[in-house]
Amino acid sequence: MDYLKSISRVVLGKDIPSFPYNIGEKIEAFEGLSIWSLHNGTKKEDGSSVSVFTFDCNKQKERLQLAKNAFKKFRTIRHPDLLRYLDGVETDTFIYIVTEYVSPLKNQLRFHEDNNLKLWGLYKVGSALKFLNDDCSIIHGNVRISSIFTNKAGEWMLAGFELMSSMKEENPMYGGLVVESAKYASPEVLKSSWNILKDQEIWVIDSWNYGILIYEVYNGEFTSTKQLDNINLIPQNMRDLYSQLVATNPKQRLSISSFIEDGLRPGGFFQNDLVQINLFLENMNIKESREKDLFFKHVSRGARVLPPIIKIGNTLDDTEYEQLIITAIIKMFAVPDRTIRLSLLENLGSFIDKLSNKIINDQIFQHVATGFTDTAPIIRESTVKSILLIVPKLYDRTINNDLLKYLAKLQMDEEPGIRTNTTICLGKISKHLNDSTKKKVLVPAFTRSLRDPFPHARVASLMALAATSEYYDATECATKVLPCVSLVLVDKERPVRTQAFKTADIFIKRLEKLAESMPDTAIPDPNSTENSSVAGSVAGVAVSVAESWAGWAVTSITKKIAGSGVEGEITAQSSSDPPTSVTIDTPHTLTKNKIGSGHLSPILNSSLVDQADHDTSNVWENEDHLVTVDNLNMKVNNDWAHPTDGWDLDDSDWGNGEGWDNNWNSSRPLSTASSKSTSSIQKSSNTPNVLSKEEKAVELNKKREERKQRMAELREQKKKSNGLGAKKI
Repeated sequence: MDYLKSISRVVLGKDIPSFPYNIGEKIEAFEGLSIWSLHNGTKKEDGSSVSVFTFDCNKQKERLQLAKNAFKKFRTIRHPDLLRYLDGVETDTFIYIVTEYVSPLKNQLRFHEDNNLKLWGLYKVGSALKFLNDDCSIIHGNVRISSIFTNKAGEWMLAGFELMSSMKEENPMYGGLVVESAKYASPEVLKSSWNILKDQEIWVIDSWNYGILIYEVYNGEFTSTKQLDNINLIPQNMRDLYSQLVATNPKQRLSISSFIEDGLRPGGFFQNDLVQINLFLENMNIKESREKDLFFKHVSRGARVLPPIIKIGNTLDDTEYEQLIITAIIKMFAVPDRTIRLSLLENLGSFIDKLSNKIINDQIFQHVATGFTDTAPIIRESTVKSILLIVPKLYDRTINNDLLKYLAKLQMDEEPGIRTNTTICLGKISKHLNDSTKKKVLVPAFTRSLRDPFPHARVASLMALAATSEYYDATECATKVLPCVSLVLVDKERPVRTQAFKTADIFIKRLEKLAESMPDTAIPDPNSTENSSVAGSVAGVAVSVAESWAGWAVTSITKKIAGSGVEGEITAQSSSDPPTSVTIDTPHTLTKNKIGSGHLSPILNSSLVDQADHDTSNVWENEDHLVTVDNLNMKVNNDWAHPTDGWDLDDSDWGNGEGWDNNWNSSRPLSTASSKSTSSIQKSSNTPNVLSKEEKAVELNKKREERKQRMAELREQKKKSNGLGAKKI
């Protein structure tokens, strides 16, 4: 309570009226690791974040000299790798040191296991110690994880200045009073005392502590010197030098400056992109123009530094991440360099959650989409894979139009792997498509891939069909999917055949369930009141037949009868004498065999004769209208005849419901050979002898005369009927 009151006096300005900072919550994870307490704070002027180290002079009187020494060194020694001092104040009760906003290093090591960051951090700490030992002849004396903090950029900053002193000083500080001093003391200090350091090299204690720091970074908590022999987790190219840092004999101990120099040599542990790029940036002002040009070329080729930068950014809060990282990412997507684009796509999963839907749709997707048409196959492939992460954030319009255009073209890519991945991608994003797009796109796209020469593409298509089976109705399953799947049941490749049988089984089972829900028959109940009044009439027959596959022909005929106004042979029958039988024929047989045979009424014959009079050949004898097994096969084959047809929505493949859909629903003309064979069959069944052209012309004129005579007789019958029309049905 006294502690809080003391802070209140400081904040309120009673003890220190000019203290321009607010002291916030305490970082509990740091308690007990140092003589200091760490607080988050803010600057009163602008609210910017700071860190405040506080020391209670009354509670730790025996350590007051350590706190005062640290405060003095913070104010007098500056280096880029030392924790940056902003302000401070010393009273009789408290000492306050204000620094840039930082957090304990333990937090970063706990949540971000990245070797590049560790190496860069060790370099930063080593650089600070080299400066103190070599340039200032100062011993740090307190190097450990609790003395290191990370700033907003994730960089390691060295603090813990309680023991920092020069052996030339009259009263140098000694480590016996710091927290856990015995655990981190070197063997010579434990054997003798801190006074022995006066007879050793300036760096021997810091080298020892730096070696322990390396152990802690890679292995975790350090408890005793026996652990230092465990080097399995330390990088292999660092082990020899690490062992020299923790040598028991101080005369054999390696200096920190030598450790850094060896690490920077070719093949050394500090020779990685992150360290090298950061070192160049730190010395950018003294570099020549030629060196800068080479550096920027190297950076564009070395986009591998992006993952560490993104991981560093994860230590920032949302506002800072948006200002620093997201802004940079948006600019990087606009850069045409392929290596940068590839690095962005490969690491998309690490930052996609930080990007809003608006940013994805308005600023990033347009640049990502250029990868679909890139000439480099690896860019096209990576772009396809990235869609799985991006699509949940895309607008419906973008998914169902723009995105599908690109995927349609990629399904015809020259690279088989890209074609395969495109099929997989389409199957995975199908749940994001609207219902109308699913109906137009999925079946044509997947069945096309079944004809891909690459076996894995065919397997991917079969798996995609199985995964999306719930989107297809019974008709699509039976008429579009299963016929195509059956084609690969005898595929030359065993994996394709195996998957084909699995997929076929899925659709057959689905059809069984769908069929169970269908009615037993489509024919109306003849006992119903709706049909009882016309049960014995030809019109009633026509209505029921209309429900069958040939009903359209009979319905058309009935309409002509009902609207003719002429009482013919059929309408002349009374209700007490219904027709004994009705023969239903296909359009072809109606035309070919029934005209003039007496099976149809003169009125029916006259309507067909009128049609024939306008054309020298019978309209029903046109092979284009025949529906045969050969014709159906031709329609299916035509769908595969153009493997380069795109799915492009603007090219009427997916977008307007024509294209692929009509390939299944519209009739296709038979081949020339098929037409000839059909014609020869018709001639052999209807013409007993082969006639010459002149004989055919005479025969045709004769038939025309007979038809005209028949028509005249029909007109005469009509006059004799005294204008009475057919009975209304």
